[in-house]
Amino acid sequence: MNELMRVEDLKMYFGGLKAIDGLDLVINEGETLGIIGPNGAGKTTLFNAICGVYKPTGGKVIFKGQEVQGQPAYVMARKGIARTFQISKPLADLTILDNVVAAAGVHEYTGMRSYFRKSHTPEVIAKAEAVLEETGLTEMRDKKASDVSLGYLRRLEIARVLVTDPELIMLDEPCAGLSNFAINEVTELILKLKERKKSIVLIEHNLPITMKVCDRIMVLSYGKKIAEGPPEVVKHDKQVIEAYLGEEDEA
Repeated sequence: MNELMRVEDLKMYFGGLKAIDGLDLVINEGETLGIIGPNGAGKTTLFNAICGVYKPTGGKVIFKGQEVQGQPAYVMARKGIARTFQISKPLADLTILDNVVAAAGVHEYTGMRSYFRKSHTPEVIAKAEAVLEETGLTEMRDKKASDVSLGYLRRLEIARVLVTDPELIMLDEPCAGLSNFAINEVTELILKLKERKKSIVLIEHNLPITMKVCDRIMVLSYGKKIAEGPPEVVKHDKQVIEAYLGEEDEA
């Protein structure tokens, strides 16, 4: 596999708290990488430091051979690094379609004026509708985001990522808080992206899902990597069992 992103000695400190403490990580093209660990391990902080929500305290983020650490989130998105969030925050008063249309302009919109001028062209609408079809949201296209369930909002988050044509998709707990039916819907969507050889990084507390969809898993504990490898290897790693999975999962 070709390397897409490399993280070298990444540090993210908040005062005396070392949320990420000297982390090294490689993300390959066409790979689905899972990141797991107990609450407070630093998983979302890692996403935020990579995607430009936070400026890292130290270290490098190298994307397609270029250092990108510390650049704003919108710049990262324009470079092809797109992510979802644990808490869905759609444009509540807009329709599902318009939420996706808004995301489609990450490479072009410079403000609300350009949004109204450039957004609803036939090309953008067609692209947004294709993504709605792909994510199973076509029947919801004209509903306001404030009027749909959490399961649909999770898929909307993914749709807003896909419409930007990302080279790296970063999913932060896309199944959190969902019913079993909605979890299955989101999992199937991730598997479809995987079949298309999309490069994906997934944070997910639901371990059966992580084991099912990921090619490789990295385990964080207190901001440090304690294990990394194929799912079956990580599952039986003694440090992982002690730190996260629990003794009952050792068998």
